[in-house]
Amino acid sequence: MNKIVIVILILAFSLILGTIKYASISDTYKNSSCFLKFIEWWNDFVNFLITSLIGYYFITIRWPYLLNGSDLLVSDLILFVFFILGIFGHLCVLSKNITDGAEAILKRVLEK
Repeated sequence: MNKIVIVILILAFSLILGTIKYASISDTYKNSSCFLKFIEWWNDFVNFLITSLIGYYFITIRWPYLLNGSDLLVSDLILFVFFILGIFGHLCVLSKNITDGAEAILKRVLEK
């Protein structure tokens, strides 16, 4: 039951922070369609949701192992990088850049 409450709090936290981040950039999308506004809000929400879930995983699962003397893994460092990107709101920017890059590569490959 306690884990369900924590997941609900994570969802609420992500919803609030995603809305705050979208509100800070909403002037950019003033004349855009509702779908684009929703997509941008959704990206901000998912950014903080992924970040919160990574933090929750690290605190509940990895931290006890590290306190017991387990080695720090490369995956822990990768998760830390994603966590930092998410905290500062750049995770959604990273995913968009990766998507745009893959789209450009596919266009070049398919045009030949």
